[in-house]
Amino acid sequence: MTDAEVAAQIARTDAFIVEFRELIADATIDPGSPCADAHRRGLERISETLDAVDYVVLANLANINAAMRGGLLEVIEVHLMCVGAGPTLDHADAAALLATFQPMIDMALGRRLQ
Repeated sequence: MTDAEVAAQIARTDAFIVEFRELIADATIDPGSPCADAHRRGLERISETLDAVDYVVLANLANINAAMRGGLLEVIEVHLMCVGAGPTLDHADAAALLATFQPMIDMALGRRLQ
């Protein structure tokens, strides 16, 4: 990669992280829901652990999001609305939430390597 390409990748990844943080902060919690407390705790865990996610994972997701014209962040937003609503939706941290998208990364990298 050239220096310009690296700079563009870093900018794309950093923008993805900012947008992801905004999605977490803006996630609506229905106070009347029986899952409201679990939803709130789950969002807090994800927010508090986002910095621990491997930057390469975030860069790969940022690239997929760019290829999907923002579609991946829309999918993540839907996932955030469901956090805490059941055992498969109660993620231990941000890495666990984003691991659900690992098949997309693997598929994208597999296509690129062929």
